[in-house]
Amino acid sequence: MATVYKTPGVYIEEISKFPPSVAQVETAIPAFVGYTEMAVIDEIDYHKDGIFKPVKVRSLPEYEFFFGGAPKPTVIEIELNTDNSVKKTVVNGTNLLYDAIRMFYANGGGDCYIVSAGKFRKKGESVSKSDLLTGLKSIEKVDEPTLLVIPETVNLEAAEAGEIHVAMLSQCNNLQDRFALLDITGGDKEPTPTLNPVNDFRSNVGMNFLKYGAAYYPWIRTTLSFNIDYEAIVNGKYTKTDNPTTPINVKLLFSSGIIAKIDDIEQDINKESGLTKPTTTAMSDRGDVGAFANELYNYAKEFFDLTFEDNDANDDNSAEKVHDRFIAGNSGFQGLLKQLSDYNHFSQSANSTAPSPDWDSPLIGDDFSTDFSPLTFGAPDNKNNIYTDTETTENAAPYFNALLKKMEQLISDFFHELKASRDNRTKVLAETDPVYQNIVNAISKKGIVLPPGSTVAGVYAMVDRERGVWKAPANVSLTAVKGPAVNITHEDQGELNVDTVAGKSVNAIRAFTGKGTLIWGARTLAGNDNEWRYINVRRFFIMVEESVKKATEQFVFEPNDANTWVKIRAMVENFLFLQWRAGALAGAKQDDAYYVRIGLGQTMTAQDILDGYMHVEIGLAVVRPAEFIVLKFSHKMQES
Repeated sequence: MATVYKTPGVYIEEISKFPPSVAQVETAIPAFVGYTEMAVIDEIDYHKDGIFKPVKVRSLPEYEFFFGGAPKPTVIEIELNTDNSVKKTVVNGTNLLYDAIRMFYANGGGDCYIVSAGKFRKKGESVSKSDLLTGLKSIEKVDEPTLLVIPETVNLEAAEAGEIHVAMLSQCNNLQDRFALLDITGGDKEPTPTLNPVNDFRSNVGMNFLKYGAAYYPWIRTTLSFNIDYEAIVNGKYTKTDNPTTPINVKLLFSSGIIAKIDDIEQDINKESGLTKPTTTAMSDRGDVGAFANELYNYAKEFFDLTFEDNDANDDNSAEKVHDRFIAGNSGFQGLLKQLSDYNHFSQSANSTAPSPDWDSPLIGDDFSTDFSPLTFGAPDNKNNIYTDTETTENAAPYFNALLKKMEQLISDFFHELKASRDNRTKVLAETDPVYQNIVNAISKKGIVLPPGSTVAGVYAMVDRERGVWKAPANVSLTAVKGPAVNITHEDQGELNVDTVAGKSVNAIRAFTGKGTLIWGARTLAGNDNEWRYINVRRFFIMVEESVKKATEQFVFEPNDANTWVKIRAMVENFLFLQWRAGALAGAKQDDAYYVRIGLGQTMTAQDILDGYMHVEIGLAVVRPAEFIVLKFSHKMQES
């Protein structure tokens, strides 16, 4: 509506002439799903509460802050020579996410989302397909991710991994704003007449939405080392060359004196789980408070009464000597017991305002059992800090809950000291025992073998940042990699690149002399699709579609007329011009590179306008990679 002027004067009106702009969305923000050491975000324990929620992280230290560190290997199998030197080692793990994130950042990764599917799988525990699918489902609710990576699918059978791969492709198709990197089960193995990992993958990934995913073969041998410690080493499987079918107890080969001290303190560390911790439940009446107080008393008494296998009186770091320091008369433990004694004292009606009794550290032998009279919680005659003649439970409960937290922390600190003492002894073993040293060195040289999806995601991020999403992420070297787990020849790659049966292309990772390990393929799984054969074409369209979609949301409910059409066409054309100028679109001039059509008689009928539809048609000539460079040579006749 035009402005109505009533007072004579000079007025200024600013007229908008420039069209709005399209902001390019991020193109390489992966969402990873897998198992983590912990998942504590904003003081909420996701593992404890069964929460599957994507969390954005920006660096490896930030990942470690929220989700913890590296897992221990779940499989260690070592064959020793008769002189106890290492002949052969097999080391691998089930929990791959942490090392996958390390490779993502080593190869240029940036922001990403993490969904913890639960705590690390222990030895003998299998990966849960339902956990990974639940984690994948949670990513649907987040708009920002543009890549999906689930490394631990490789620990499932090929058929179960295929179910997750199908779900990943389906999510990409439904949302149309992300692309899936699928890892191949058994991709660290050579194909045989009876076992072909690539064929198994192709048979189980289905035929739907293949343009939204890519796969790479083989796995990669990284420079990352395993997180090994004494516990992981002694829990491995060991044999000797002279009797390879009979497992041996490797601890018998180590220094017996140090092993005995480690075994003793480990038994004492395990006693933490035997303590009966009070249950933190809501207290509704005085009886609940009394019961909770007695549970707290028993918890403290169990800790006080602990006896220890590691009881060397000459070792200040033995479990018994550390415990003596924790329960000494001037210790924090005695201070907490004095608080409990005071709470008991003031709960008696006759003592409601009487001074608390002197505390003379009476906890010696049987005296512990007689230091506290039953907590009756009769209504005190007068009010005090803890109890009142009314609302006793409401006022007292916080005091007892706070006291429990302090007691838990003190006992946790005690066992933490025992663990530190155990770790010091294992360090002495590693420094002095030659057999232990040989095993540690052999495992350290192995290097972790990983499926390549997360590493490739890092390459995507680097290429997008340095060149653009339109550049094919291929002929790019990998960082922190020793080489592919399987060497592929020129002829081998022909069968990967062109699938004559179903058209499912698999990209090769190959080693080249003097160049290192390179990604040597740029195809989606839809290898026979002339429109969506190449990864960069698919991902560029995703970027343009999502960018234009978000930019045009401002025009919802605007008049569906020529004024709006001109603004939208100008906005999109400006954006595509910048893409063409950057090299993303082929064509000597703009008209050859793209077009934008909108308007009555072009993309809309009169009925469309009546129905509230505004159709915009965008055509793009995206650059495609020179996958096959053919050099033709011929003889030339001599002319002079």
